[in-house]
Amino acid sequence: LPTGEVEALDPLVQWCLHAGRQALDGLEDVEASRAGLILGNLSYPTAEMAAHAERVWLGEELADAAGVPRAGAQSRFMSGLPAHLVAQGLGLSGQAWALDAACASSLYAIKMACEQLQDGSADLMLAGAVSCADDLFIHVGFCALKALSVRGESRPFHAGADGLAHLRVELLPRRGLRNVH
Repeated sequence: LPTGEVEALDPLVQWCLHAGRQALDGLEDVEASRAGLILGNLSYPTAEMAAHAERVWLGEELADAAGVPRAGAQSRFMSGLPAHLVAQGLGLSGQAWALDAACASSLYAIKMACEQLQDGSADLMLAGAVSCADDLFIHVGFCALKALSVRGESRPFHAGADGLAHLRVELLPRRGLRNVH
């Protein structure tokens, strides 16, 4: 992928490219068509996707006046596209796909990659997971699900558990900055 194109991509893709390059560093003699990638990707809107939605809702003129950043076209598709972009950027031409299994995404990605190695359909597989969800979206979603702890305590497997840790999101003056506690 051209450097300018990579710099325009959502940080989620950039992180995966960086980790993938590190994983492949020093590796020699791998047939690209027998090397692939399975990416666990929680398909929540990223900050760039949220900025795009904000620009659509406000309209270009108001969004420009408010300083809402522009998102690249490819950053608007965070489900399967990152896996394909990362595979392309790393020169892997075997199977490349994403899955969303919530908190188990990384484990399923590794399991599926192991199966491809075991059945001989691949010689090399990269597997892992990434999440770069917009903080405000996650907060609103978890509030709607009543999944946040009223006490502000995360106590998994405890009989008195009442949800996940409490998050408080403050909108800071413009530029899309947020402070999460």
